[in-house]
Amino acid sequence: MRKILLATTALVGFAAAGAAQAATTPLNVTVGGSIDFIAGAFHESRISGATNSSSGDFETVYSLAFGVTGKAANGIEYGGNIVLDNDINASVASLSGESNNIYVTQADVFMSGAYGKLRMGDFRGATELAVTAPSVGGIRYMDFLDSSSNFAKDLVLGIDGRNHGTNITYYTPKVGNELGKVQAAVTYAPNFSQYGSDVQLTMPTGFRNVIKGAVTYEGNIRSVAIKASADIINGTIDSATVRDFTAWGLGAQAAYKGFTLGANFADRGEFNTNAAMNKDQNTYGVGLKYEFCKYAVGFDYFGGTGYSGFLPGNDRVKSLDVYSFGGAYTWAPGLTTTANAVFFDHDAATATNDNEGYVLLISQKLAF
Repeated sequence: MRKILLATTALVGFAAAGAAQAATTPLNVTVGGSIDFIAGAFHESRISGATNSSSGDFETVYSLAFGVTGKAANGIEYGGNIVLDNDINASVASLSGESNNIYVTQADVFMSGAYGKLRMGDFRGATELAVTAPSVGGIRYMDFLDSSSNFAKDLVLGIDGRNHGTNITYYTPKVGNELGKVQAAVTYAPNFSQYGSDVQLTMPTGFRNVIKGAVTYEGNIRSVAIKASADIINGTIDSATVRDFTAWGLGAQAAYKGFTLGANFADRGEFNTNAAMNKDQNTYGVGLKYEFCKYAVGFDYFGGTGYSGFLPGNDRVKSLDVYSFGGAYTWAPGLTTTANAVFFDHDAATATNDNEGYVLLISQKLAF
């Protein structure tokens, strides 16, 4: 698979040089982004060994995205994307809020034509096609929880939910008719969590030769809009303790007259486990959203079980239940106020690591 993808890249890259010289349309540059002010009130029963933490705070999350597109004389479309934001944690392993520094969280170039699209750089890859349960707001409640004591954070983030490691991804054209179309994608990443100009010169300590694959369907059954997906991730590691892994997931949504109902399931396989960790690891969710005029309301549930990592001292998540209620009002194009109430209950294998509580959030977001 690696040889095939690298060879394809070389061929398309050679064609790109000629395409750039023969461009018939000027390069179009777009700029967008968002600024999101969030006020939160929160409580959790366990925080860094203490109990009954309760407080409130503000945060500002912002991003700036640049896009470039062009079209060559031979019909090939090409371009790239760069996304900057103040997300301090670009890895799957951690999530503990934002900072005032700027980080590059996505940078890629692409070429597309009749035979599909080839994309290269730092981005999530094929699993971007995965369908998940709908929600209202999507405010990241875990920013307001203590990450050092919240052993369930890895389940919430997912295996590659925040992984934008350098990779090559090929997308097939969308194939089908007026009833529905299917698209597939495959990704190769030499190292799972490397970004930008970071080149691995020694034997990597993390997962390598990672392959991602996904297939998605979009169509209509009478007046119901349907989306469905299946995805898979495989990675190897040179370790005497940590195991190779294969994970997979399924998701679907149905939309009708403003209502959207969806669900998803993911089997994490042996991700981040050793031979003694032989319990199931999976996550699942369901959500219902209703949009009308400038309003949106919804409810979603997320649950799971698994391990918080293979290192000694990490604990097993016997069960995780997260219930979220949300409402949003769009004042004008790009200007939206969202409110979320999130209630969570985390049951750990070690009773002293149990955690439960709530996060109440109000967001004022400007997207442009």
